[in-house]
Amino acid sequence: MEWVILISWLSIINGALGGQYILNWMGNQPKFVGDKQVGVSPGIMTFWREVSKLLWAVIAVFIELVRGKQWKYLWPGMLSLTTLIICAFTGVIENIGFFYLPRYYSPHLYAPYVNIYLAFLPFWGKLLFNAPIRKEHYAGISLVVLGLAFPHVPRIFGIQADPSTRLDFTAILWIVIINICLMSQQVLNNKTVQTALPNVGANALVVWREIWKLIFIVSAVIIFPIFGSMLKINMPEKVEAKIYETQVLVKLDSAQKQILALNYSKVGQEYKLRQNATPEDLKAVETCFKTAEYHRFFSLFDGSILPKNWWPILFVVLAGLTGYIYSFGFFKLSRFAAHFWVPYTNVYLALLPFIMMLFGKDVTPFQIGGAIIVTAGLMVGVSDYSRNKVEEIEKKHA
Repeated sequence: MEWVILISWLSIINGALGGQYILNWMGNQPKFVGDKQVGVSPGIMTFWREVSKLLWAVIAVFIELVRGKQWKYLWPGMLSLTTLIICAFTGVIENIGFFYLPRYYSPHLYAPYVNIYLAFLPFWGKLLFNAPIRKEHYAGISLVVLGLAFPHVPRIFGIQADPSTRLDFTAILWIVIINICLMSQQVLNNKTVQTALPNVGANALVVWREIWKLIFIVSAVIIFPIFGSMLKINMPEKVEAKIYETQVLVKLDSAQKQILALNYSKVGQEYKLRQNATPEDLKAVETCFKTAEYHRFFSLFDGSILPKNWWPILFVVLAGLTGYIYSFGFFKLSRFAAHFWVPYTNVYLALLPFIMMLFGKDVTPFQIGGAIIVTAGLMVGVSDYSRNKVEEIEKKHA
């Protein structure tokens, strides 16, 4: 029965996670949001995603209450809630990254690399829950690492020079951050379920998690813009010519370009702000740099929660629904040690290159091969299921 439960939920989670990647990407592409600039920051997208997830979770809890569930089973206990709050904090950071990356890169380029943490899960399972590490885990890990490296074979031998297939430093930094966050998510999910009070269900845990995620993201979209304004990060006195011409001007319309042309002049390899600019000019300059997302960190949180372009929010709300589904599934399965099942929630990675081909993306044979090898590694790790019973982690609050 354990395997029936695992396989059923793994299928659902794979569909929900795969849909999440595609919806996040579509919501960040101008051609899917009315052929306009997206105009919605990753922080605002994260806000609306968490609103959507919380709404779906509240509806699910309401249905449970109507069907006779007692109110007391909605309280997980302070120990469980503490791990869940930490989980919510890392979850917000992870979500911002997942809205940033698809703005600039196709999912099939970065998705496999945000899952490198899977190679370390067996060791955390052994350390925290005394879950056994079997030889099949090591074989699976080796294949996963090989599959992640495989798309880079042409570059290693100097064959591939297409810059659109490369992940820059910012992307790599986000990939590292997301891996750390996802690692903590899986471990903390286990701890949250392990320490929850008896009969507390997955929906209740999702509700509490989403409440705290909303608290964190609302704080961020209020505090960081204020802090950025105090630092005047969108009114730079000088800007490197390359950045000014290739990252700022290309995102502005003719009127905004004219504003900058009147207030900045090129001196050597830099553009410098004129000294006698009026407060009105500075305000206009600040608006231009905000529009161009000049400061990539602070631009993560810019904008009103009621954006002018609502099309991206539609995709985000749909992503919130799929997000609720897989969050519910993760809490349902977290009574088992994470390394027994989490790798198999990522089988959709093998399908992403083919899906992105349908969207007209150039997908190389090496990227397809890498995705297939990764999936094979995930399957090998569970190949000894007939000889091993999947046991639940020991409850601490039962």
